[in-house]
Amino acid sequence: MSIPHSAKQSSPLSSRRRSVTNTTPLLTPRHSRDNSSTQISSAKNITSSSPSTITNESSKRNKQNLVLSTSFISTKRLENSAPSPTSPLMARRTRSTMTKALLNLKAEINNQYQELARLRKKKDDIEHLRDSTISDIYSGSYSTNHLQKHSMRIRANTQLREIDNSIKRVEKHIFDLKQQFDKKRQRSLTTSSSIKADVGSIRNDDGQNNDSEELGDHDSLTDQVTLDDEYLTTPTSGTERNSQQNLNRNSTVNSRNNENHSTLSIPDLDGSNKVNLTGDTEKDLGDLENENQIFTSTTTEAATWLVSDYMQSFQEKNVNPDFIAQKANGLVTLLKEHSEIRKDLVLTSFMSSIQNLLLNGNKLIAASAYRVCRYLINSSIFIDELLELRLDAFIIISLAKDNSFQIEREQALKMVRRFIEYNNGVTQGIMQAIISCVEKPEDSLRHMALETLLELCFVAPEMVKECRGMRVIEGFLQDYTSFSLASVILDTILQLMATHKTRQHFLEDFNVSVLTTVFSDTNTKSNVNVEKMQNASTLISITLNSYNGFMLFSNNNFKPLKQLVSFFQIPICAQYLIDIFLDVLKIKPLPYKPRGRHSHSFKPIPSQYYKECMSVNQRLALIVLILENSEFVPHLLELLNEEDRDDHLVAKGRYLLTEYFNLRMNLVDKKYTSVSKPIYKENFTYVNETFQFKKIAYKMNRNRNTIGMSGIDYAQNIKSFSKNIKENTLLREVDDFRFRRMVYDSKVLQTKDFTRWNWNIINELLEGPLLNKKQLEELVKSTKFIRRLLVFYRPLRLRFSNVNKGAKLSQKYVQVGCQFFKTLTATPEGMKILMDDTKIIPQLASLMFRAMEGNISGNIFNKNKLREKIIFGYFKFIGILTQSKNGVHILTRWNFFTVIYKMFQFESKLGLEFLLLTIPELDLKYSSHCRVIIGKALVVANEKVRIEATKHIGDKLKELLSTKESDLKLKANKVKLQQFKMEMLTRQLYDLSPSVVAVADQALYECIVAGNGSEELGTSFRMFLNQMVFIRSPILFELLSRPYGFQLLNEINFVKEERDSWLSKKNIEYVHIVEEFLKKNESINAKSLTFQQKSRLPLHFYESLTKTEDGILLLSQTGDLVTFMNVIKKYVNGNNMATVENAKEILDLKAALWCVGFIGSTELGIGLLDNYSLVEDIIEVAYNASVTSVRFTAFYVLGLISMTREGCEILDEMGWNCCVSVQDEPIGIALPNRLDRFLSYNEHKWSAFGEYSDEMIVFNKSDGDLIEKCLPIEFDLDKLLKEKDTAENPLNEKIITNKYDNDITSQTITVSGENSSLFANEGLSSPYVTQYRNDDDSIESKVLHIVSQLGNHILSNHAVKEITEINNKYGPRLFENEKMFFKVFNMMSKYRFKPHVRKFLCGLFINNRALENVIRHDNKRDKRPANFTR
Repeated sequence: MSIPHSAKQSSPLSSRRRSVTNTTPLLTPRHSRDNSSTQISSAKNITSSSPSTITNESSKRNKQNLVLSTSFISTKRLENSAPSPTSPLMARRTRSTMTKALLNLKAEINNQYQELARLRKKKDDIEHLRDSTISDIYSGSYSTNHLQKHSMRIRANTQLREIDNSIKRVEKHIFDLKQQFDKKRQRSLTTSSSIKADVGSIRNDDGQNNDSEELGDHDSLTDQVTLDDEYLTTPTSGTERNSQQNLNRNSTVNSRNNENHSTLSIPDLDGSNKVNLTGDTEKDLGDLENENQIFTSTTTEAATWLVSDYMQSFQEKNVNPDFIAQKANGLVTLLKEHSEIRKDLVLTSFMSSIQNLLLNGNKLIAASAYRVCRYLINSSIFIDELLELRLDAFIIISLAKDNSFQIEREQALKMVRRFIEYNNGVTQGIMQAIISCVEKPEDSLRHMALETLLELCFVAPEMVKECRGMRVIEGFLQDYTSFSLASVILDTILQLMATHKTRQHFLEDFNVSVLTTVFSDTNTKSNVNVEKMQNASTLISITLNSYNGFMLFSNNNFKPLKQLVSFFQIPICAQYLIDIFLDVLKIKPLPYKPRGRHSHSFKPIPSQYYKECMSVNQRLALIVLILENSEFVPHLLELLNEEDRDDHLVAKGRYLLTEYFNLRMNLVDKKYTSVSKPIYKENFTYVNETFQFKKIAYKMNRNRNTIGMSGIDYAQNIKSFSKNIKENTLLREVDDFRFRRMVYDSKVLQTKDFTRWNWNIINELLEGPLLNKKQLEELVKSTKFIRRLLVFYRPLRLRFSNVNKGAKLSQKYVQVGCQFFKTLTATPEGMKILMDDTKIIPQLASLMFRAMEGNISGNIFNKNKLREKIIFGYFKFIGILTQSKNGVHILTRWNFFTVIYKMFQFESKLGLEFLLLTIPELDLKYSSHCRVIIGKALVVANEKVRIEATKHIGDKLKELLSTKESDLKLKANKVKLQQFKMEMLTRQLYDLSPSVVAVADQALYECIVAGNGSEELGTSFRMFLNQMVFIRSPILFELLSRPYGFQLLNEINFVKEERDSWLSKKNIEYVHIVEEFLKKNESINAKSLTFQQKSRLPLHFYESLTKTEDGILLLSQTGDLVTFMNVIKKYVNGNNMATVENAKEILDLKAALWCVGFIGSTELGIGLLDNYSLVEDIIEVAYNASVTSVRFTAFYVLGLISMTREGCEILDEMGWNCCVSVQDEPIGIALPNRLDRFLSYNEHKWSAFGEYSDEMIVFNKSDGDLIEKCLPIEFDLDKLLKEKDTAENPLNEKIITNKYDNDITSQTITVSGENSSLFANEGLSSPYVTQYRNDDDSIESKVLHIVSQLGNHILSNHAVKEITEINNKYGPRLFENEKMFFKVFNMMSKYRFKPHVRKFLCGLFINNRALENVIRHDNKRDKRPANFTR
């Protein structure tokens, strides 16, 4: 911003003489950010004149001053330095043509360098993106992620090639431009020398006549509250401009760096050339750019001089706060742009200026000082220096102020957050100040202070514990109205419990039962706050869904969880508890909506555990077992047995109990839990409850099966059985009488109205009796039954072809039509009927051909009819005809394949629609035409057709692999057809469309996973393996798990390369992926799988490798298992398992655990684990690991090991219980018999079996026999305490019981020891070791005693009154002396005071006046050097 010069100022020369003794190097910005706000006026105008009195002459002077004050930099020319013009009136040499050409070339070269830098950055970004897609870890169920990454790699490689070409072009262009520049520069050397001499003389002349001062436009601090802003602005006032006028800081440019400042260099690609422009050339180059651009120094030296100038401006006294704010913001901007200069600065001599700014009572100045300090911090050493300047006391004072000092408090808190970044400087006093801000509900910085406190829980947990910060944090969890804040705090607390480093400080301080206080506070329905209840329920559910959460609820033999389930006795709470446990058991999600009250409509849905991954079910089984030990069932049964029952609540309770028992039966290997006290009040109630439980159990289990039986499709078996019985019965047991009766009942012969026909009987006739040659022949000769069906399906009769898609029996018509054509092609009599019929197939061929030719007038094959009618049925009829040789013969006779070939011309959209409807219906077994059509569809230009054809080939291949042929000839034909389909399908992996590749890849994957006849595919896969590797298909891992596949992959070196990749990085990546997978599956909503396959963990290389003997051999030869074993045993045998929390070690341990777990999950791999006794080590990790995530990783790994019988036997010997299915097969769930060992934190062990107690042995004195039962010895505790007091205090002296008296008043008068160490840097000692008089000591002791009473809310009012009286009597002499400052400061650091008490104490003792006395003594003790730079 331009600063006007006073008219009373004598001259620029005299101004220089006045400031010559205080010159410092300075480079000042040349323009204002907001020129529109600049006001130019003389001092007279500012002080007394109105705008109307300004004359034309003064206006001209003002305009001239505007140019003089904004265009040039005021400098003192040093010796041998280049002169510069100081006035626009001075003559300026006109640019020559050569100079302009050089400048243009220079600008063009700079532009090209910028373009080159942009291209190289873009190349780096694309390479980073490409590299991120190289690593593929496949999910358990099929997905197309690997194909998306493949497409990204292809695009990235294409872009990289284009960018490389662009970089070469730009580099060549730069080289050419530099050649031109060098040639022209050689010709302009003489001209440049003369220009430089002329300009030098101009600068010398002008330097004697003008020395203008200019101030840069910096952002200024304002009194506006913003938590995250970097600039705080305030309007510039006239007072500020006057203040700035009175501060002359004329500076010089260092002669050592002058040449560097006046020389600009062009970088050279080969580093051999450096072109310099001097004098006017440099000036002209600056003019080519924006004239209003802020001048910024390109050298570290110039920035250093600017910092010196800013720091010297802080030493000025009695300046306007806005001026200080502007300078502070300018310094911050400079430090941001030149962060490297900070290490070259020695700020010792200027830190006293910062202290003076902080001692200033103005909030804007104090905020500026905090902000400058924050940006000057670059190491912990400098933070220690700041603490020596008593900066922590300043921060405490600032944070104790009210909201009117918001800007100062905000910057003080930001300073604390800066301390946290370096993990240094946060003292106990600062911690108490932050906690005080959090405690004040009306504090505007409350949330920011809370965030800081939560961060400090990780950075300085011990200090937070000493200050009892967890109790304050707990208070937010009880404020259920702010759910978003409470959820963040809860997540933070759960993270604090995850590691020993933080857990050891907070485990005892945090009580998880605080989440249930809303239930305990509920008495009647009238005072229930629904929003609080719902928020509390959600928080409890979040806790129980996390590892640390249910470990906390399991503490002390499940005491918190038992307290929670006990609230089932309160009906108002019971409905929320049912919702909680439905969510925790993954049965049904919480029904609460953001709008508030949840609906009372309740619809039971079955849990989807049978679709889940077994590792997810293992965690669910653990929760079920925890609930079993927490009296969950008895409390829920008591709710159902209440006399005054709410039917809606009881229905939900039955639902929860039914699903719980279902999970218990399927996931926990124990007998079904028996209910010792059944629900009954009378016989009717008992029977009714039994019926209700049976009803809901049947409803829940109707569409799901028991684990281990999920592969059995009962519905399909029943359908198949019914179909076989029906076919056999209809074929063999239908006599002539019944046959005639069925024909009559079909009503085909009675009426032509097809809507009155009995289509079910027609279908039974076609499926059974009409397959008999004799009965079909009799029916054709004696009735019109077949003829009427033929007429019904003829296109031009508009009967079938005119039925709407939404009609009641539309699908039945299509189904019967398919069976009709299948029946006719199955027998010679039927073929005779079709051969004699000249209507259906010929009409279809003719109508389709005409439609594709464009003749759709009166044609049933048009766009509207295809959309509205069941015309698609005709394409299904064509597909039925291709399924037999007879049918193919019919189609060939009427040249129907020619019509299909016509569809490929795509001259009309109808041809494409016809083709898309035809392809899924074609059978490839009997017609070469069909195979040619499919082959053509696979390579046609239209992507939709290729996708449909690829999908059809995949379906037919899976269908073919599932069939078994006993006849050798049929088997040979099957192999040929299978090879054809495989070749067609694998060819699609080379398609340019990612969608086509995805369909082919998924079809091949499903064929291999199904496993039926997959060995026959080995030879077909051989030629396409490289393409599968190229697209990183998950088929590779499925192949690897099969003997023939291992051999194929080993031949192309895939196994070795993949192993190296997993050892180098993928093992670590897998840890992150599997943990994310498990976390995501904590949600209830079951994912719909595109392929009917049970959810699995992400695929692991060592799982697939160890399923074959060749893989086991490779594993043994490479020693990978030994490597993983060493990582685990090092952790177990290191004697520090309870404390090791190094991030890299933990990650390596998790990776090794997963590798070992997957090796042990196979029949061949479990033996290797048993040889090295690895299972025992993994159990040790599960019981004693200090990191919760490691403990549960071992838990999941033990579940993997339990997937084999041998693994179950090993775990059973180790005290772990393995779950088996109803078929006595392991399912992969292992649970510890000692839940207390697994769920106990190392810092707080608990036992579910009670503590060991030594029984008291007492003998009978009369006969000497052992007394079995005896009464415990009773102790009189009061008597014992009285005797203890007598022994310790025989003189009966008065004992001071106040904790503050014990801590403060008992100390010696000399300030030493603990009192001399007030801050985090304990080496800082207090200089006040003066021995006070006894009367002063007694007064001080009394004051400290009163201060200690301020912490007691009962005594605080009297204490305030008493301390006010002492203040009125003694005043600052007592309350602002150094000793009282330190004493009270110590008390405020060690003990908790309410926020208003802290503010009161800061006003009396810890204030700027007392702190000024402390600093004054500090300065006398420690004389700091005056040098600023090294």
